[in-house]
Amino acid sequence: MLIAIPFLITLVTGITLATRGFNSWVQPSYPKLSSELKISFEQVLVAAQSIPEAKVASWDDVSQIDIRPSSGTIRVRSKNYWEIQIDGASGAVTGNGPRRFPLLIALHEGAFFGPWIRYGVFLPSAIGVLFLLISGILIFFQPYLRFKKRP
Repeated sequence: MLIAIPFLITLVTGITLATRGFNSWVQPSYPKLSSELKISFEQVLVAAQSIPEAKVASWDDVSQIDIRPSSGTIRVRSKNYWEIQIDGASGAVTGNGPRRFPLLIALHEGAFFGPWIRYGVFLPSAIGVLFLLISGILIFFQPYLRFKKRP
């Protein structure tokens, strides 16, 4: 039972993360853009500040910026897990929404609960599940191995 709870969290978050490409609950979906990068970082900050949910007052409130030159998109991720997509040519906000991906990763790894739980509970439970998998495979093939040993 000690393995069950961390393993259940790992399974549910793993399945949710695996569906992130078409699951807009995990990360927002945006329209495809095909433009150039023409705006400055100051314009990026102004665009991010225009979304109240993101709570971006300065660069200190930004956790990550994803710049894709081939599509002309800029995605600003705030520290409160809000993501804003900006058109790199005009500086217009083309979409925004919550990005739960980092939270799900932290839950999946057990890091959300702190290092003691991550390494003291989640890691041993993963090793326990690996043991269950290997022993299950050995038990499955045991009758076939016995059959081969008979004269």
